[in-house]
Amino acid sequence: MSQQALEQVRAWLTAQGLDAFLVTQPQNRSYLSGWRNDDTEHAGMLLVGQEQQMLFTNNLYKEVAGKEAVGWQMVIPEARQYAPAIVEAAKANGWKTIGFEASAMTVADFEKLSIEAKESLTFQAFEESYVDQLRQVKRDDELALLRRAIAITDQTFAHICRWLEPGMTEKEVQFEITRYMIELGADGTAFDTIVASGPNGSMPHAHAGQRHIQPGELITFDMGARYQGYCADMTRTICLGEPAEERMSEIHDIVLKAMKTCEAGIHAGMTGKEADALARDVLEAAGLGAYYVHGTGHGVGLQVHEGPSLSQHNAEEQALRAGMVVTIEPGVYIPGWSGARIEDCVLVTESGCEVLTQSPTKLVIER
Repeated sequence: MSQQALEQVRAWLTAQGLDAFLVTQPQNRSYLSGWRNDDTEHAGMLLVGQEQQMLFTNNLYKEVAGKEAVGWQMVIPEARQYAPAIVEAAKANGWKTIGFEASAMTVADFEKLSIEAKESLTFQAFEESYVDQLRQVKRDDELALLRRAIAITDQTFAHICRWLEPGMTEKEVQFEITRYMIELGADGTAFDTIVASGPNGSMPHAHAGQRHIQPGELITFDMGARYQGYCADMTRTICLGEPAEERMSEIHDIVLKAMKTCEAGIHAGMTGKEADALARDVLEAAGLGAYYVHGTGHGVGLQVHEGPSLSQHNAEEQALRAGMVVTIEPGVYIPGWSGARIEDCVLVTESGCEVLTQSPTKLVIER
């Protein structure tokens, strides 16, 4: 549990005129309570007031939540009926206005709360949770866990480059990545590993299949370990032996230049839109802008995709802050041919960034 984060939430409650805040997003629940559980199957929710901090859960999680959520009052309603218990707690504390995470609450759950409260409570929706904002700047203990997740990912990639042989299927490689990460102490993978070989590389979120990997073709790996709840995210594009076409090396080099340019220019105080432009302008100048179909990066932490966003479509001009950990991942995807993406995790600093990912970016893996 982060006492500092709870104090910040309580200061925010006062500023918003709220009596309490209901936290239903799983990673936000973990962040505030210390209980790491991504299960959304009625695992529980938090209710935070100026003096109170309640964890509503069920008997499936009673023991583990009791051990990990130190300092929280545990409430276990009958038959997982959280709405009556929340309203009862509000009445007992004289609360009238409760904020909630609109993006993390179902319509059905909101209706249950509204029916139970009748007109005794006002529920105020927040599309972006204040806890999401707090999570964007990482504490030292969070950075230590992220660094370990990233190191496991780097070690796994080095293993794969030694182990990989032509003829293996994408699925075989995907399985070996998972196995090796767990062997190194990871919880598991942070997301479904992408192994996209040959023409499959033109799909940014390709699913590993039974295609046999061939020498001379581009192979994109998007992979990340999860360590004690924290996620790594890395992409590399390689080729077993010399590329079959000169174009492969050319595109790989341009994508790498876009990533390095962004890493050299990113710093606290600039916006995510400006950071995106650092990479995007390189691809545009090379005539490849039409094949760059996503944003340049995103935050990583308890989720592999969290704020802030590095995108040309950002509506708000929110400045990046020192202590944010973001990905930088330009890519080129040419339908019917292949594609290349290269991605690092970086720690934003006042004057620039620290590149956390240490895997080599060379294209050719000798065989």
